[in-house]
Amino acid sequence: MAIVESKLKTGKLTLGGTGSPVTGGVEFACQATNVRIAPTFNDTGDPVETLCGDTLAPDTTTDWALQGTSIQDFDSPDGFIQFSWENNLVNTPFTWQPNASSVSYTGTVQVRALEVGGDVNTRITTDFDWPCQGMPTATWPVAGGAAADEEPQEEDEEPYQEPEPQVGETTTYSTS
Repeated sequence: MAIVESKLKTGKLTLGGTGSPVTGGVEFACQATNVRIAPTFNDTGDPVETLCGDTLAPDTTTDWALQGTSIQDFDSPDGFIQFSWENNLVNTPFTWQPNASSVSYTGTVQVRALEVGGDVNTRITTDFDWPCQGMPTATWPVAGGAAADEEPQEEDEEPYQEPEPQVGETTTYSTS
């Protein structure tokens, strides 16, 4: 298999919206300088060895988080910082598409208020780490622009099929 190198660019980060699939929401891609979905694995208990020598592994669960870094925009009443303050501790739908023609991830995050401020007279960024409610869903694009989970469109006409030759009938094909 050949090397595939992915880069974040010309993507989208949308928070909020309604319906299923989610529509609307507020786009914050222009504030983000780093976005990722990160799993955390949690072991509960210790391995247990039995008399016969077999070992029972501890239970493992996975927690997911939408994480990243954004340029602070506290001068904007419609900005990312203000959104985080107005929606602090609110479960909010999100859609993240790393770049224009790639997979998109959807789910629900618990928004947490972001810090404001930093060093004087410099570009200020802030990190976010918002827990997801369950595992985000990945939707892969398919050829023709439809999403992988969309139903195919029905065509008006059946495609033309060459009739089967009958017994004793000769069929001539042209290659021109």
